[in-house]
Amino acid sequence: CCRLCDRFRVSLLSRWKQRGMYATCIWIVQLLLVVSKRDSMFVYVPEYYLETLVDMFHVLRKSDPPFFPASLFIKQGLASFVTFIATHFDDPRISSAELKDLLLHSISVLVQYKEFLAVFECNEAAKSHMPKALLSAFNNRSWITVTDILLRLCKGSSLYSANHRGESSSSSAVFQKLLREACTNDVELFSTFLNCLFNTLSWSMTEFSVSISEMQDNCKLMESQKRKCGIIFDLSYNLVRVLEFCTRHVPQAFVSGSDVNLRRLAELIVFILNNLIRSFDPEFLDITLRRPGLSPEKVNTGMILSPLAVIILNLMDAYQERNNDNDIVAVFDSMECADTILIGFRSLLLDQNWVTFSDGKGDEESTTKLENFWSILMCRQSESEAARKQQVETEDDQACCCCICYANRATARFLPCSHVSCHGCISRHLLNCHRCFFCNCIVCDVVLQGVGVEEELKKSDD
Repeated sequence: CCRLCDRFRVSLLSRWKQRGMYATCIWIVQLLLVVSKRDSMFVYVPEYYLETLVDMFHVLRKSDPPFFPASLFIKQGLASFVTFIATHFDDPRISSAELKDLLLHSISVLVQYKEFLAVFECNEAAKSHMPKALLSAFNNRSWITVTDILLRLCKGSSLYSANHRGESSSSSAVFQKLLREACTNDVELFSTFLNCLFNTLSWSMTEFSVSISEMQDNCKLMESQKRKCGIIFDLSYNLVRVLEFCTRHVPQAFVSGSDVNLRRLAELIVFILNNLIRSFDPEFLDITLRRPGLSPEKVNTGMILSPLAVIILNLMDAYQERNNDNDIVAVFDSMECADTILIGFRSLLLDQNWVTFSDGKGDEESTTKLENFWSILMCRQSESEAARKQQVETEDDQACCCCICYANRATARFLPCSHVSCHGCISRHLLNCHRCFFCNCIVCDVVLQGVGVEEELKKSDD
């Protein structure tokens, strides 16, 4: 029966074949749901059944003309299919990684449609299993698909409007709440997810920077390289938006407790800004990212800068609302990259025309908050720089202090051993002994050096 339906997929010409495919699809999914409750039976289910089920479903979904009206198809066939794919895309009993990818990709396709997303929101199995399973499935193999799903479930509040990219504004408040609860309740799972997210975003931005640099060195814009850069940039943009969601809905993971996550986030923001500042020319970047038929306003560096700006705003709001342990400004100040912060925040974040990016709905309050953050950060950096200079001077003074009396500067160097002390101590010592304090070497001569020699001579004379 499954093989017959597989042939139907190739030659879907008549209504009776569609009816046969639909009946078989319903039968297979019901069979799999029953068998999956028994481990001893489910492990022996042929993978071909699962592949055929997914293929048949998507053929029926995309049939033209539609085999069923969308409402009837959702009511009679989709619920069971959603239950199966939502609870088995990470099933350890399915040994084939390609098959798991197929189930995960089916979720990614369905959640981009409002009517299908509503089925997931009404499905108890999907709501109870998917949030934690998606966070766990974010790994080196499945991170692209999981990122797409998370992005479609949880649209960010980025200053860069989704309308510029032709995206649907639909999102799921139900799954946003469930994901927030999963991240809050399972701290270890969320920490693992964040670690993978940081590593993946760092890798993607590095690859993007290297690709752009290679194109600049070759002075050519080959279509294959442009396509590669565009794909990597889109992936990086999606990852930053997922990170934006985390800072908006789970800010306590960054501003409370250990500052490890906050420091890694700050390092990542500075790393991205540094790449955008130093690695390539902005005009060359915009030309590289431009797609055929799209205006420069729709694809440019503002796409990735806007989520970064919102991440900073989310952290500042969370820090001000709660009595938190981690000072956001202090963490950025400790990055030791004053040039990147000074140039990057001013030229890339603050000078962006967010009014254009927001379809005329400029967020003046957000811009004001960013400017206040930048001003506070600059003041803090000035204070830190002054404190560092004072500390260096103090350390120099301590290093030059005479270790005999601890009162004067060590301006006298003994020859030939090169040990030092203040002029007064060595002068008094040489009256009785001509050997070094420290190594017992015979002192042949004393050389005065450094700052404060005249003062030391006056003190020794007194």
